[in-house]
Amino acid sequence: MKIIAQTAALQEALNLAGNIVATRTPKPILQCVKLVAAEGMLTVLATDLEAGGRFQLSAVQIDEEGEALVPADRLMGIVRESSDESLTLQTQKDALVIKGKGSHFRIFGYEAAEYPAITEFTEEGDFQIRAGELSGMINRTLFATAKAHSHYAISGVLWEASGKKLTLVATDGHRLALSRGQLNKPAGRDTTAIVPGKLMGLISRIAGGGDEMLDVKLLENQILIRSARATLASSLVQGNFPKYGDLINREFNRKATLSVGQFEHRIRQAALLTNQESRGVRLSFASDTVKLTSRAPESGEAELECPATLEGEAVDIAFNPTFLIDALKVTGVESVTLEMSASNKPAILRAGADFLYVLMPVDLT
Repeated sequence: MKIIAQTAALQEALNLAGNIVATRTPKPILQCVKLVAAEGMLTVLATDLEAGGRFQLSAVQIDEEGEALVPADRLMGIVRESSDESLTLQTQKDALVIKGKGSHFRIFGYEAAEYPAITEFTEEGDFQIRAGELSGMINRTLFATAKAHSHYAISGVLWEASGKKLTLVATDGHRLALSRGQLNKPAGRDTTAIVPGKLMGLISRIAGGGDEMLDVKLLENQILIRSARATLASSLVQGNFPKYGDLINREFNRKATLSVGQFEHRIRQAALLTNQESRGVRLSFASDTVKLTSRAPESGEAELECPATLEGEAVDIAFNPTFLIDALKVTGVESVTLEMSASNKPAILRAGADFLYVLMPVDLT
């Protein structure tokens, strides 16, 4: 293999692949990326045996087709520190030589044929969605997944596709985020899958915010995503996702309307005087205002007010301020509603018709 690659494009592909490469593994080969130069294209491949990706570069001149398998961190470091507009990459047996102006590196690698196979996505997808649409939906749900794996199903994001609608749902047991989106090409059948959080973050990176269409295929235990420059494949999370219908279809007798900017600002201020023992901000809703109070033993207390329009009787309810801020900063709207029934019952934050956030209250008594 001998190629001349545009440095910036190569760095971008390696950075994406680096999100998949296994960092802790007894198998050195899984800490590598595979380079395939063929048919006028350079493809960078990476896998950790659960997720895999193919990242394509067209900004490349191929003088000799071939393959290379080298440690990802070594190659990424060399490309990242290069000040050259382009680099020459050439194989010498199982080694890869990288040349720039005044620079020469030789990385020892492995036999390329030993690298695990990564599922290809060449057929038609089950449905299609605009990249910017899916990226926004991921941004409004991924943060609410469980970071610990005590309940494996909630470490991923639930996908539900039906007709021209896609719904994403994430929960960590204390809160639940739901986002709805429109499919460009409708799903041929109703499908449900739990997609790993790691892959969700990578989908968001390849999706960006544009109008490019992404093809999606859901298999029995795998999801495939295809854009113009990348293909991702991943095992699905196994297990049963919590039944969330009863939570979002509850009846509420109180509804407060709030300005996102003003409310988020006040929550951030009130959070300054909380700690691990008193990790909550009390919200006292009246007809035209909400009073926010917080306290941290040995530090002090805070009391603030924010405009609010309340429908229903006055109510006091307390939340973890971080959980509130996480939702408010991704709403993308100027005002939200907070629906409540009692101080010890779940509340729902709604932003338009396509985003809702269920939040469990905290006990400050």
